[in-house]
Amino acid sequence: MVIGERFAWAHMPKTAGTATVAMLHACDGLVRFADSPEGADAHSTFADRRELVDGKLLVLNLRRLPSWVLSRAHYVSLHGVYPDFEPIPFPSPRMLAESALPDERLGLFTDDGRLDIDRWLRAESLADDVVAFVSELRGLSSAERERVHAVGRLRALEYDHDVARWFTPAQVERLYERNTRWAALEERVYGEAVVLA
Repeated sequence: MVIGERFAWAHMPKTAGTATVAMLHACDGLVRFADSPEGADAHSTFADRRELVDGKLLVLNLRRLPSWVLSRAHYVSLHGVYPDFEPIPFPSPRMLAESALPDERLGLFTDDGRLDIDRWLRAESLADDVVAFVSELRGLSSAERERVHAVGRLRALEYDHDVARWFTPAQVERLYERNTRWAALEERVYGEAVVLA
């Protein structure tokens, strides 16, 4: 989690969180408190830190649903999940398309919809979104803007990121059907749903 004077950002896994932390730190004096991206508390939720985030703008990252599912599947196939961190075999695209885990994870970070997230930062346009967000809080120098844009991707896994090579259009459709909260949010934040030809 990163906390500034007027905002709190939580690190929802597999949404470019490590890069976001670096970008927020690139803005002089913006960050008042930050968990280490590698620390045990890196993925604390707003509900976990309610006393620190009350009254602040709540900020989360978002990523296109099929991309998030692929990224998480690759990560856990290499590193596993808390607390054992034993690699988990990579599931079939059909199994991934049937998963409701994305909505469950989104529910965890929004306290099952009880928390309103004030700003969403899109992983696909992260630097621009961070600059726009910080510009709402205060002015940014040209040097700060350059530093934010210079961060780039951090700790990104190497695999074929082309969703169309992993999922059929019907599987993508099913993934959105299984994760209606994420689908509705994505349409609102991105302005359109993802479509595979």
